[in-house]
Amino acid sequence: MRTTVITASALLLLTGCAGQSPDPSSGQTSGDIREEVTEASTSITDVYIALGDSYAAMGGRDQPLRGEPFCLRSSGNYPELVHAEVTDLTCQGAVTGDLLEPRALGERTLPAQLDVLTEDTTLVTLSIGGNDLGFGEVAGCIRERIAVETPDNCVDLLEETIGEQLDQLPPQLDRVHEGIKDRAGDAQVVVTGYLPLVSTGECPELGNVSETDRRWAVELTAQINDTVREAAERHDALFVLPDDADEHTSCAPPEQRWADIQGQQTDAYPLHPTSSGHEAMAAAVRDALDLQP
Repeated sequence: MRTTVITASALLLLTGCAGQSPDPSSGQTSGDIREEVTEASTSITDVYIALGDSYAAMGGRDQPLRGEPFCLRSSGNYPELVHAEVTDLTCQGAVTGDLLEPRALGERTLPAQLDVLTEDTTLVTLSIGGNDLGFGEVAGCIRERIAVETPDNCVDLLEETIGEQLDQLPPQLDRVHEGIKDRAGDAQVVVTGYLPLVSTGECPELGNVSETDRRWAVELTAQINDTVREAAERHDALFVLPDDADEHTSCAPPEQRWADIQGQQTDAYPLHPTSSGHEAMAAAVRDALDLQP
């Protein structure tokens, strides 16, 4: 659902035209004029709020960081590329609970991300769910095995725990979507998927990582994205993931990577999207919303 919001300036224009007759020579009716004024004065990005975790928050390492030490975000992330005038609440390490409740570390507390939403919000982008599963732990385990061959596969160590957490994720996502709807019922919600870090097949970048672990990581990423997508569909939100994302993993040449497990060749944060990945995600979001670049 796309929201149409008439801004204060549009209301003034409409009021000013109320007592005027349209120019007969123009061929326009008063209804035509009102429609043109409304379209010119409204935008889905009028009040844009970005919510979520570090997959949305962290752009390239060459970009300045801002936020609390336990809730960092950087310039050049996909929310900023979707629209410069964004209220960016994305947060490094965020889980679903951090959107619904205050996040505390020691004596520092951040409000719940959803608290910023109001009935005037027109657009919400959302990246959440991966940290609830400990996906970073999975990626970190695989990263450790790039340089050092071990007898233990990550899938053997983590699959049971991750599977249990994956089963618990749908109701947690439902709570987030319901919270957004309660606070910003007319907003268009766009849920962004997780760009895959690894792929199967030939991949020198993954060194000693076993094919078993690589296959599991690919399947797990797909399961997370399916779960996030299904939750979006249950709540009438759009789900967005760039086409051919699986061709732009750490196994692709550095200049073609949209996510990178090491980050050294792409100036990305390890286990996160690259600058090109943020650009690809922003383009996919804008395309889904039919926004001009």
